Amino acid sequence: METNKNGRILPLFILRTAVGWLFLHEGLYKLFTPGWTAQYYLAQSEGPLQGLFQWMISNEVITEIANYGVVILLVATGLLLMTGFLERVASAVGMVLLVFFYLSYPPFGEISDVMAEGNYLIVDKNMIMFLVLLVIWKMRPGEQWGLDRWRA
Repeated sequence: METNKNGRILPLFILRTAVGWLFLHEGLYKLFTPGWTAQYYLAQSEGPLQGLFQWMISNEVITEIANYGVVILLVATGLLLMTGFLERVASAVGMVLLVFFYLSYPPFGEISDVMAEGNYLIVDKNMIMFLVLLVIWKMRPGEQWGLDRWRA
C-alpha cells in the first residue's frame, strides 16, 4: 500500500475534473449553438483522415450521426470524468476523440497554422489532453475520489 496515495490522488482528481469540464463545456456549447454542425470542421480537415472526413460529409445521414455522436460523446465523457464514474471508459473514449481531433488538424508545419494559439508544432492542446487522460486512465483517481469508489 502506498503511504502517500491521497497526496497523489488529489492533484489527479483536480486534473480529471478540469479535463472533464473541458469536454462537457465543449459538448454543451455544440449542443446549444443553433445550427452547429461538424460539417465545417470536417470539410476543412487537412490531416491524414481528410479523405474519410470528406466521405462523411458527402452523406447527410452520416453527417448527422457525426453531429450527434460528437456532442453525446463529449458530454458523456465530461460528465463521467467529472464524477469519477466509469473513469477508465471515459478516459479511453476521450483519448479516441482526441486522436481524431489531432489527426484532422495535425500541427506539422505547413499543413497547420503553427502561429495559432494551441498549436506548437507536433505538441498541441489535443496531445496534452490525450496525455492527461492517459495518466488518469493509468492512475485511476476515481477509485479513491470518485463514484468508481463504490463500484465493485
